[in-house]
Amino acid sequence: MLPDSAQQVSKLRAQFYRSFADTLETSANISREKSYASTLPRVSWTDEQGRLNYLCMYAHSAPDVLLPDRPLVLRIGVNSGAELAVGSSPGRGSRRYNWTCQFYLTLLSDELPAALPWIVQALGQPQGLDLGALEGLPYTLEGAAGPVNSLWSRLALQQMERPLAKAIATPDYVALLG
Repeated sequence: MLPDSAQQVSKLRAQFYRSFADTLETSANISREKSYASTLPRVSWTDEQGRLNYLCMYAHSAPDVLLPDRPLVLRIGVNSGAELAVGSSPGRGSRRYNWTCQFYLTLLSDELPAALPWIVQALGQPQGLDLGALEGLPYTLEGAAGPVNSLWSRLALQQMERPLAKAIATPDYVALLG
C-alpha cells in the first residue's frame, strides 16, 4: 500500500471508529493503532446480553507500487473471527462472543457515512443478520450468505472488477500468458 493510501485509511478508520462509538448506546473501547502490531485497531463493546462485539475496518484493496491505479476499497468486519479467539473446545466461549451477527461489509470510502447507522441497526437484530428487515442504505448490497455473510456495495464490486478486466486486456499480461 502506498504511504498516502495508508494515511488515508488510518484517518478514515479513526473517524469511523469515533463516530461508531458515539452512536452506540453503551461504552466502547477503541484500540490504538500501532504500526508494528500485527492486529488491526478495532472498536469493541459489550451488548445488553453481555456478549463481546467488535468491529474492524481495513483496506481490502489499495494502490501500491506495482498497481498504482488499484482502487481504494474498504472492508468492515463485524464480529468476524470470534470463532478463532475462543479456542477449539466446542461450546467454549459461546456466551462471551456475539455469534448471531457476523458479517463483512466491503465498500468505498464515500459510502462509509451511510454504513454507520446501518451497521448499528444490523447489530440490534435479535436473530442475527436479516437483510430484508434492514433499511437505510442508499446503495445496493450484493453478497453471499454463509457462516459469515460477505456483503459488497455494488460500486465497490464494480471497482474491483474494472482493474482486473483492464489488466487482462494489456499486452504485457497477454504476453505473460502466452
